[in-house]
Amino acid sequence: MLKLIRRALLVIATLATMLLLPSCNIISKDDFVFHGAKIISLNLTEGAQVEMVIENKSPFKVTIVGGELTAGCKGDIIGSVYMREPVVLPKKSTTTVTVNVGFKFSSPMAALRALQALTSSPDEITISGYGEGKIWFIHKRFERTNVPLSKFIAIFGTPSDYFN
Repeated sequence: MLKLIRRALLVIATLATMLLLPSCNIISKDDFVFHGAKIISLNLTEGAQVEMVIENKSPFKVTIVGGELTAGCKGDIIGSVYMREPVVLPKKSTTTVTVNVGFKFSSPMAALRALQALTSSPDEITISGYGEGKIWFIHKRFERTNVPLSKFIAIFGTPSDYFN
């Protein structure tokens, strides 16, 4: 009987740990520094390969399991860029990874409105997105919504920076 109680307590403790760990802050967005990117190949119908240099300051190997950036203008979605497969960032290192991305585009009218906004009031264009990482079985998701284009460019640079 005592053995059964011990096993039950062990199972309960294990389940509690599994449920509580994802809410812990073992990593934060400050543990990752984006150092640059370069487009290796680009095909608007098939996707692209982007070479990125990312620093992982955390003491953990992190697998980036998903990510997506969506551009919008005045409430309309222009399009999205999303990761097609995971990438691995070794612990406490700066590494170059190749990220395979896909594209989703909305209506041509939304793109036309975005082009007009670029010349008159670029901050009407906003970027929303997420990145999701995994350490062992723990998942952590970082999200941002409606970041004005000027702030996004201040962090990542202009798209022309990524073409040779």
